[in-house]
Amino acid sequence: MIDRAEITARVEKIYEGLRLENLQTKERRTAEVSAALPEYTKIEKSISGAGIRLVSLASKGRKGTEEYKEAENELMRLGTEREELLKKGGFPADYLDGCCTCAKCGDTGRTVDDNGVPVYCDCYRKNCVDVILEESGIPVKKGFEAFDIGIFAASDRPAAERLLADAKEFVSDFANGRNRLFYGKAGVGKTFLASITATELIRTGVFAVYATVPMLMQTLLYYGDDERLQERRDNVFEIVQNADLLVLDELGTERMTPARQDMLEVIIDGIVADPARKCIVISNLDMKEMMSAYGERMFSRLASMKLVRFELPATGDLRMKVR
Repeated sequence: MIDRAEITARVEKIYEGLRLENLQTKERRTAEVSAALPEYTKIEKSISGAGIRLVSLASKGRKGTEEYKEAENELMRLGTEREELLKKGGFPADYLDGCCTCAKCGDTGRTVDDNGVPVYCDCYRKNCVDVILEESGIPVKKGFEAFDIGIFAASDRPAAERLLADAKEFVSDFANGRNRLFYGKAGVGKTFLASITATELIRTGVFAVYATVPMLMQTLLYYGDDERLQERRDNVFEIVQNADLLVLDELGTERMTPARQDMLEVIIDGIVADPARKCIVISNLDMKEMMSAYGERMFSRLASMKLVRFELPATGDLRMKVR
């Protein structure tokens, strides 16, 4: 698990790598063109000089003057001459300009909107999504496009379609929606549906985290002397407490102790009390078993969520069909 600051740092590192790669590509292409077309270096120097002259005139308030227009025309003429020279040498006209992965932002991750306001580029959002998905722990890193109604038995398809419709509703009304409790027998698709739902939300900018209850309890209740594990415990707790969406899987498979019960209540209470945060809790237990396992207080928290029962008796174990 990584927090929001680490996600930003990871994405910035991606752009640093892209810019370095692009610089190396441009240097290699420039050397290739210069070797094949000796005239190219001369034109480049002329373009550089014309550009400096244009900037100098603008800084002196000379925009709009005849001298400025002449400098603009000269720069355009040299640019056209460079393109024609490249084409003549068998190179694409944009051979030295097309070194960026994203032409829109030049691999900076930032651009400006129609009003000149700085904004994040679409590629930046995509890179954020990729990093969050990679680090979220979500088992299935695909969205609703991965839902295949054909894997369900014919008699179970109406129920499966209702489950998908509910998941889509959860995504579309995430800010105002209720937490979900997915429950039903093992292998009926609870984790799969939670995963593709979380992926859809991550694509919209939601910071989602997936964890199994047993592993989470083991991490959060570490009180040993290992400073590295202590730091991991604190970091995981902070991430869990700040996730927009927390997917808690395998509820009911942990060995319950008073300390684990208290920690689980702290996590669930924190989400229930904060309308801006949501959770999907997944359990193989039925409601009666949950009441017996967790007691009235915890059960009331779980029962306050929207209960989504997975009952697909004719389909069998989906884990053998979904990969």
